[in-house]
Amino acid sequence: MKKIISLFVMATFLFNVTCAVAAGVVNENEKDPAAQYEIGMKFMKGEDVGKNYVQAYNWFKKAALQGHAQAQYELAGLCASGAGNVHQSDKEAFKWYEKASEQGVGEAKYYLGEMYENARATVKNDEKALKYYEESAAYGYVEAQYYMGELYYNGHIVRKNYEKEHKWYLKAAEQGDKRAQFCLAEMYRKGEGTPKNEDKALQYYKESAAQGYAKAENELGSYYYDRGNYKAALKWYDEAANQGNADAEYALGLIYYKGETGKINLAASLEYFRRAMVNGNEDAIFMLGEMYYNGYEVDKDYNEAMDYYVEYERLTHSSDAQYMIGKMYCEGEGVQKNTDTGVKWLKKAAEQGNEDAVAKLQEMNMYTPTKSDVNFKLETVNSNVKEETKALVSEQEANKAKVEEDAKAVEAAVKEDVDAAENKLQEGAAAV
Repeated sequence: MKKIISLFVMATFLFNVTCAVAAGVVNENEKDPAAQYEIGMKFMKGEDVGKNYVQAYNWFKKAALQGHAQAQYELAGLCASGAGNVHQSDKEAFKWYEKASEQGVGEAKYYLGEMYENARATVKNDEKALKYYEESAAYGYVEAQYYMGELYYNGHIVRKNYEKEHKWYLKAAEQGDKRAQFCLAEMYRKGEGTPKNEDKALQYYKESAAQGYAKAENELGSYYYDRGNYKAALKWYDEAANQGNADAEYALGLIYYKGETGKINLAASLEYFRRAMVNGNEDAIFMLGEMYYNGYEVDKDYNEAMDYYVEYERLTHSSDAQYMIGKMYCEGEGVQKNTDTGVKWLKKAAEQGNEDAVAKLQEMNMYTPTKSDVNFKLETVNSNVKEETKALVSEQEANKAKVEEDAKAVEAAVKEDVDAAENKLQEGAAAV
């Protein structure tokens, strides 16, 4: 008990000494707002003194009350977050953000916009929110520039506009914002708001990935994978997967499953599929069903496989999952054999064009052409007719052009003969 009391007394002493040291810095001019702001920053960052948000709040408030714009902004931030033991108050945060904004603090305008958009300590007002976001972005605050791009991308508060989206992402990207660089890469890849440009897309993916942005790392993995450069693909997928990117984890699972590194590695594949599923990749659920169905690196378990297939079908209505569920019911794998239920699932898959389901139904003499089959055949016939008609028209046009060309040649030849005859007549007349 005495030890605890001693530690408490020591802590109190050190706290008082820290405050005294800090106060000593402005002892000669305690009313100087610039000095008060600097002391507040020291407490907030823990520079030369122990980090203490309450003391930072107190010093910022002294400066803020004297009109120090940056202190008003920092004070608002502490009120908004309630960091440390500072009393959280949206009302106080709004008040100080507004004051800082009136003095031209661009960052404050952004957070004031947020408060209007989300109705924090004020009535929701999207028009005012947009006004403050635009002012903050124009000031050069990168967070506002990125968010303006997001607004125009999603059509939130404003109408969807690819050109303006591109404009704001570009401004944020030029300041090194890795999220904006990724979004800009996506726009160049898809040709949204700008002509398609694979080189620029790759450039911005690389810039974003160089800063450790997992989405960009995953896209670079896909870029190299599609071009058969599995070594580079593995490098970038691995970087993204280490940050918990589910798509990269799934991609790695497939690479090891297919043996695209030169050797199949089902143990690694199983691990990555499990990680991908936990992190939200739905396709990994189906592949885990495949692992349990086939007994790859796990004991073959039809019950477990069925659970994965059913869950994947529930989420995606996948024809592959429908086929496997139907097949397992027909064959009594992991469930009591039920041909009627199996055929129902196989027909669902067949209606989506699943060839394995069609083949299974034909094998069982249970297949009847579906509406989609008929439509597909009609589309194929129509397409063939269109192509044949197009070819016939082209042939006719070519023949017509040849006939016209031959007629012109004949006409020219006749004219040449007539001219020659006239010349001879003229020559004969001259001789007489």
